[in-house]
Amino acid sequence: MRSLLRQFPLYIIVTIIAGIPLTLSIILASLSVIEFKQESSLSSQDQEVVELVILYDNIAHNLAVERGLTAGVLGSKGKADQVEKLKKQRKVADSHIQALKGFSPVHIKPELASNLMGDVQKQLSRLSEVRRQVDTLRPNLSPFAYYSDLNQLAIDNAIMLLASINNSEIASLGKALTSVVVMKERAGQVRGALNGVFSRGNATAAIYANVQNYISSGNYALRRAKIEMPTQFQQQLELARNSSTWKNVNQIKDSFLSQKSNLNNIDGPDASSWFGLATDQIKLINQVRNQLQTEISTISTEQAIRANNLQNSLLVATILIGACLLWALVFCVTGLRHRVGSLTTHLGNMSAQRDLSVELNSVGKDEISYISRSINQLTQNIRSLLSDVTNTNNNSTQRLNTIVSNAQELGQSSQSTTAKCANIATAMTELSQSSLEIAASAERALTETDEMKSQVLECQSQSEASFNSVEGLITQINETEACMLELEQDTQSISQIVETISAVSEQTNLLALNAAIEAARAGEHGRGFAVVSSEVRDLAHRSQEATESISKLLEKITTNTNKSVSNMNKSKQASDDTFVSVDVVRESVAKLESVIEQVSEHIMSIANSTTEQSKASEDVDKDVDTLSEIADQTGVLANELNTIVTSYKEEVFNVQEQLNKFKLV
Repeated sequence: MRSLLRQFPLYIIVTIIAGIPLTLSIILASLSVIEFKQESSLSSQDQEVVELVILYDNIAHNLAVERGLTAGVLGSKGKADQVEKLKKQRKVADSHIQALKGFSPVHIKPELASNLMGDVQKQLSRLSEVRRQVDTLRPNLSPFAYYSDLNQLAIDNAIMLLASINNSEIASLGKALTSVVVMKERAGQVRGALNGVFSRGNATAAIYANVQNYISSGNYALRRAKIEMPTQFQQQLELARNSSTWKNVNQIKDSFLSQKSNLNNIDGPDASSWFGLATDQIKLINQVRNQLQTEISTISTEQAIRANNLQNSLLVATILIGACLLWALVFCVTGLRHRVGSLTTHLGNMSAQRDLSVELNSVGKDEISYISRSINQLTQNIRSLLSDVTNTNNNSTQRLNTIVSNAQELGQSSQSTTAKCANIATAMTELSQSSLEIAASAERALTETDEMKSQVLECQSQSEASFNSVEGLITQINETEACMLELEQDTQSISQIVETISAVSEQTNLLALNAAIEAARAGEHGRGFAVVSSEVRDLAHRSQEATESISKLLEKITTNTNKSVSNMNKSKQASDDTFVSVDVVRESVAKLESVIEQVSEHIMSIANSTTEQSKASEDVDKDVDTLSEIADQTGVLANELNTIVTSYKEEVFNVQEQLNKFKLV
């Protein structure tokens, strides 16, 4: 076997051994993809079944609502608001009917969908005639029976569709949904039947039997729903059953069933109260139905999406993993072939050319890497000594070049340092003189600042006096304004008094005139009285003239008073503005005093700093002289070092020429 394997290259053997399991893995993965595709198709079928079940459920629900509103229209003899509600509900029901008719199955068997739709379509063809008879309020066909039969067909179709669902969770929710739909349908039938009974006040044995059957069927549906639905919906249903509405409806139904022996005189609520209460119970059931419908739709959609995603994920993973494995196989075989060929080529070159500088690639932990590392270690031991000598000589040459360069730069730097020290000494002397001049200027500025501060204090004192004067002026203006307002009010009071006097004068004149007339009627007996009345008229006339003069005078006084008040207001406004301006000036002067104080402190600080700077400049001048002497000595030492290093550099160059004859790199 080993001799047989030696007849083939290593990369061909590796390709055959790794390719067989890779091919088997790809085949198995493809079978898994086909299986997941079938599951995805079943999930899509379940989703479509749920969609069709919901369409039938919506038909049953909306036709049940239409049945209840139809009973209301017939019971109210075509009451306008009832008719309007019925028309709106008919539009809603028609939209759901059109949605059912427009449903086109993709995953469901077409013959199943067609068979289920056939009977419903036949029953729906009579819907227009039933509605027309209801609109005339004289139906020949029983709307109650028609809607009940149509709803039962829709419920039966939903039950048959749910039997074809593959997912157990969706099937369980679907059974719970149909049970709740049956409960709602039976509750609607009981509502319609008892509505007629309570309207008439009596019932027949057939009606009693139908109601009893509806109630019994609804109870069985309730039992199935409680068993089949999840806990959360059981709690919601139990909450609805414990409501007062549900309990009241059950009491009314039990009361009706207990009157089997007295069907000619049924005791119960009025029809409208019963209809509203039963409708509220149906709404509670419909809430549970809506939640179940939403849940089953959500789960079926998620199931279909999840199955489709799993199918796609497995397909993508199979393709990616297969591609990666195939690429890895090709990469490994190609790499193996390349590394073996490269190792053989390098060893041949090293043997033929005696080149010890070749470094084999030894990265990795495989056998080829171990062989390469062993060969590299062998060549490393052979050239180690020559390499160390060569490196040492190269380093020495570089260091000597650096020393020579540094020695030359040190000499130049010493000369530059000496020249710059001379410049610094001159500049420090000038800086010391400038500092003394700045200190003198700062002292003069400080003296002038003190004088400015004294003037500002005097200005502040005058501002305070102006502020107090303006404040007193405003107080006097306010008092004068109050007096003017009081004078205006008194003038108005006098005007009112004058008007009163004028009115009295007119009345007096009128009375005197009446007295003169009476005196003329009395003849001789009233002559004396006529004289008195004449005098009274004269007095009244003079009083009236006097009051008119006073009124004119008061008008002038009022006009002047109003002008005075207006002028006083303007004076007050001007005084207020002056007060504000004086206050602003006073505050500004106070701030100016603070600023001058700060400027004085800054000038004092500048004077002290310049004095200290002058002393420091003298010390720096002395240090610069010392530094200049040190720089001169450093220049002499740098020249001596440059001579020694140049001689040693020539010797190192001779050694380097001898080492370059060896090929190590």
